[in-house]
Amino acid sequence: MLFRTHIILSLLFLVVSCQSKAPAENVTTAEATPFAMSDVRFQRLDGTEFGLAPEQKAYTVLHFWATWCKPCLAEFPELKAGLPRLQSDSVAFFLATEEDLDQIRAFEEKRNFGLEFLQLKEATLADFEVHALPTTLVIDSKGKVVYRHMGQLNWQDVTSIEDLISQKP
Repeated sequence: MLFRTHIILSLLFLVVSCQSKAPAENVTTAEATPFAMSDVRFQRLDGTEFGLAPEQKAYTVLHFWATWCKPCLAEFPELKAGLPRLQSDSVAFFLATEEDLDQIRAFEEKRNFGLEFLQLKEATLADFEVHALPTTLVIDSKGKVVYRHMGQLNWQDVTSIEDLISQKP
């Protein structure tokens, strides 16, 4: 009887500890906890690595994707069309995945989206609390996540990053 009670309690603990802690689909808040941007490194397709310096821009947009993600593929043409109006001297935009650099290169060669895809290094999707792809985060100059959207965005409707942030979930 004691053994069975122990198993039941262990299973209950396992179920409770595995529940998703995913945030709401859209989070617009200046109260988000600061993220250690100094830990975030990216690698370009040419192999060069760089880190983020969010204090140099008003906003940093991190758009997480994967080669196997159908909604990611569907939004890339709209995203490419929208980048000229979204990127500016005050906004940095990064398209990042955890996948292998060779896999990203092969993906871009085959699909030819013409976007600057990056490999996320020295950080993981879990570090950003990304539980679905695509996910878009907007981070302010203090390193706080001020906007989060899980799922495909309609980039044609996004006129500026400031307007995106002001949208209520």
